[in-house]
Order: sequence, then structure tokens, then C-alpha cells
Amino acid sequence: MKTKRRKRQQPAPEIAVVIDPTTTIFSSDLLTPEEERELLALFWECKSELVRGMVRHFPKLRAHRPTLEPWPMAQFIRDYCDLEVRRFHAIRRVHDRYIHCKHRLASANIRLAAHVAKRFRHHALGYADLLQEAVCGLMQAIDRFDVSHGTRLATYATWWIRQTLQIAVARQSHLVSLSPHHLQELGLLQQESEALAHGGQHLPSPQELAHRTGSSLEHLTHLQTATRAPVSLNAVLDDDSDFKLTEAMPDNDSSVQRTNSERQEALHFLMDNLRPREKKVLDLRFGLTGNGTHSLRQIGHLLRISKERVRQIQNRALEKLRASAERVGWDPSLLLG
Repeated sequence: MKTKRRKRQQPAPEIAVVIDPTTTIFSSDLLTPEEERELLALFWECKSELVRGMVRHFPKLRAHRPTLEPWPMAQFIRDYCDLEVRRFHAIRRVHDRYIHCKHRLASANIRLAAHVAKRFRHHALGYADLLQEAVCGLMQAIDRFDVSHGTRLATYATWWIRQTLQIAVARQSHLVSLSPHHLQELGLLQQESEALAHGGQHLPSPQELAHRTGSSLEHLTHLQTATRAPVSLNAVLDDDSDFKLTEAMPDNDSSVQRTNSERQEALHFLMDNLRPREKKVLDLRFGLTGNGTHSLRQIGHLLRISKERVRQIQNRALEKLRASAERVGWDPSLLLG
């Protein structure tokens, strides 16, 4: 009886796995003060070495060489360390360490960004957008932080995160773009309004708010108008009916056309009582038939009379029109308004 021989399994070839530091998922565990100082020192060394290497290998960048300060150096790396520059192995290696340190610092302080972003949730901006803006402020704080300050990175980054969030809320939460100063005024206005409402058991008037905040009533009105919530034209006014806001708004174009039609009808009715020459003078003077207006001298040249005679005919015709309008009870301003 023949037995089948089992084929000896060949070991699978080993696959080399290369970990890219720029795509590493970092933990959000907090750093101890010693670990943070060491990481910040390493981050500064990578930043300095990267700037020196870029300037050494690319002489054209020497004209843009930054000062030995954190923020100018970070801007220099962001603007000029592109794919062409990172083709050099030495620069690419230092750049990977630089990004690795920066992302590790950001991951360790991501909870701080989320905590500060929660304070702005009462604005119209969504929390996801607030968190994104807070992370941008954190990254900017990391680029600006100076190791020689002797403070924790979280203490320094809190101000930049808050500043970034204030600017984002001022620009995006309202239809009208507001400055951070106006946003602070809105916060003060809301605090004073709530204090007056709880203390006096009544809604404060604009005059009371203006007196408490030290602002003028006009400035306060403009600020409240700019931050008023938008209303859709298709909004239903009553829950029990389908009556929309567009149906309640006046049609200004129709009213203007109706007024012009009434004026033309009244004018044609009253001008039937004028003489042909008087009609002709008013027509040329005020462009009643759409042929444009003419000066007294031009009308006199067309009718072969003097300029003063044209003025007399015009004034007499207007007096007749006013008298006729008063007799029928019409407003004289309806004629040539």
C-alpha cells in the first residue's frame, strides 16, 4: 500500500514593513513634564537641523533664510520644504523626525483642544468644526512655542486655541462677518441680558442694555441686527396652515408699476383740458411721451418762440393742471412726481 508523501511546506517569504512616521497613529496619553521637555528639545533640534540642511543643499533658499526663532523657522519649512527639497535623503530623514515630534506633541494635547472647543458650543458653529479649528490653533502654538519660555506647552497653547476659535466663530457663525472684538461685545451683552432677566424678572430693554454695557443704542441695534438668525422665505407662519412668509411680503415692483400707471392715467385725463401748444411744451419739457426732456432754449428753437415765452406757457399749463386736480380732489403731486 502506497502512502502519499506530504509536500514539505516552504516558509513564506518575509515581507519588509516600512513604517512611515508621517502616517503613524499616536496615542493621546499625556506627557510628563520631563517627557514634554525632552520632546520639545528634540523638536527644536530637528527644526534647526532641517533649516540648516535646506539652506546648505539649496543655495537659492539663502535669500529667504529665517531668523533663529520658532515661528519664522516654521513658516520657512512650510513654504519651501516641498517634494523637490525632500528628495535628498538627509533632508527627508530630518523632516520625518520633525513631523513625528510635532504630531506627538499635538496628540498629547488633543484633549486640551477638545476641552477649549466645548466652551464655544453655544455658538452656531458645529462641534466638529470647532474641534478642527481648535486643532489648527494647537498646531500653530506648537510652531510658535519657544523652549526657553520655561512654561508648559498647554499653558501657552490655550491662548492660541481660544484665539483661533474666536476668529472662526466670528467669521462663520453669522451671515455678517464679525471681528473678535464684536464677539466679545456679544458675550458681554448676553451676560448682562441674563443678569437683568434673572434679577428683575423681566426682559431688559435696549436702553437698559446700552446703559449697562456702556455702548450707544445705535451701536447695540446694529450689533443685534447683524447677529439676527436668518429666516427662510418659505417658512410657514402658522403651524395650522400653509401660509408662507413670501405670501405676506409686499410686492414692491407691483406697487411701483401701479403708482406709475395711476399717474399716467390721471395726467392724460387732466391734459385734455390744455391747449395743443401747452400740451406740446409740457411733453417736450418733461418727456411725457418718452422722447426725453428738453431745455427751455431747445423748446423755443423747435417752436420758433423765445425762451421766456416757453417759460410762460409752461407755468400757465402747470397752473391749469393743479387747478383741475384740486377740483376733482386729486393730489397735485401725483401728476409730475
